[in-house]
Amino acid sequence: MNSPRPTKRILIADDEPLYLRTTGQLLRRAGYECVCVADGDAALEMLRSEPFDLILSDLNMPGNLKLELLQQGRSEWPDIPLIVITGVPSLPTAIESVRLGIADYLLKPVKYEDLLSSVEKVLSRSKKTCRPSSIPDHGADLFDRYPAIIGRSAVMKEVLEIVDRVAGTDANVLISGESGTGKEVIARAIHDQSHRQEHTFQVIDCTAIPESLFESVVFGHARGAFTGAIKDQEGLLSRSHLGTAFFDELGELPLDSQAKLLRAVQEQAFTPVGKNELRHVDTRFICATNRDLQQEVDAGRFRQDLFYRLGVIHLELPPLRERKEDVLLLARHFLQHLQSGAPRVTGFSDEVAEAFRTYHWPGNIRELRNVIERVVALSRTETVDRSDLPRQILENHSRSPSPATTEISREQALDNADQDYLRALLKKHRGNVSKAAQQAGLSRQGMHKLLSRHGLDAADFRA
Repeated sequence: MNSPRPTKRILIADDEPLYLRTTGQLLRRAGYECVCVADGDAALEMLRSEPFDLILSDLNMPGNLKLELLQQGRSEWPDIPLIVITGVPSLPTAIESVRLGIADYLLKPVKYEDLLSSVEKVLSRSKKTCRPSSIPDHGADLFDRYPAIIGRSAVMKEVLEIVDRVAGTDANVLISGESGTGKEVIARAIHDQSHRQEHTFQVIDCTAIPESLFESVVFGHARGAFTGAIKDQEGLLSRSHLGTAFFDELGELPLDSQAKLLRAVQEQAFTPVGKNELRHVDTRFICATNRDLQQEVDAGRFRQDLFYRLGVIHLELPPLRERKEDVLLLARHFLQHLQSGAPRVTGFSDEVAEAFRTYHWPGNIRELRNVIERVVALSRTETVDRSDLPRQILENHSRSPSPATTEISREQALDNADQDYLRALLKKHRGNVSKAAQQAGLSRQGMHKLLSRHGLDAADFRA
């Protein structure tokens, strides 16, 4: 006769008496044995005297204000998984927490079902996922470890320092920034430096999936689940098992689709359309958006719980105009890689280099790449000169800012630049949205949304 499985013991540390008591009661009802303490020092004393299977710890409490409990806990008891719960999240503490190897990072107020799901998931994992992540080799140059990320500016060094610290963890990452700032490049860099690097980096473009097909495309479907489903189809999320799922343009997901995604993120499980069994995955979620998701949450267009789940680490990428010292590095990089065989074009004139530095680059790195592709195709000499540049860069370089220009807000200036860029694309392609979207590196649906946002009609540009 099999002996009963021993009850899992959980140590809960929090300085809010009501939260501490309520959490302990709820987890005891779920079958766990809980010991509750009110500060980090008491937690360490308890850990030294009794065995535990899991630690639940608040961040902002006596004895852990400088992460003492987390640091000591990981040092002395590396095999005990640790879940952090905080009501005051901050990027530095989030980064340090995940570097230390925490198993999950939850934000108060935590729904009971979310907490229970996290506890069950963490306790079911193997011990290897609960060890602290390896600390990067800082003997090597930071930029050399990420050759796909081009730049030497101070602002990009800050971005890479965060990337370097979270890459070795399983923390979910939200990357925000304007279109064309390189969010997917950063996401791939995180994946390539993680323990999941040998597995799939699955891109899921939220702008390309109709709402009615979201479940089928992401979670898969069974044969006969709906008209046209002639065979079983694996979903994109299944393909990311043991790897990384990259949800691009997350802010475009409708609310109904957000609710369906939330369960998969929380439980690392989902049910394919037309099937009854739950399918489990071990997936890291990295998401990107050009929207301010906190504003979307405030406006009721994005779920707060999903925002917190996916934004454990929130990484904001700077636009190209805020890293002007990287423009020529990127331009030379694209020049080298866009030419096959012996390079026909080898550099830029001083006037072109200056024009690149002073241009506002509303389309960011994507626009710069398109410009380099254009000059490589059109230049008749080894050195790109002024006559090879597109009109919008020439016009910007030839005019000096007027007092009226300097008085407008930064937001208005960016908005005007975006409109100018869209108008130039539509004019070049005579109102062909598909071709304009292709040059801009956007989906057709994404281009339509941008045109609508700026009040532009493609029909006005058709010959």
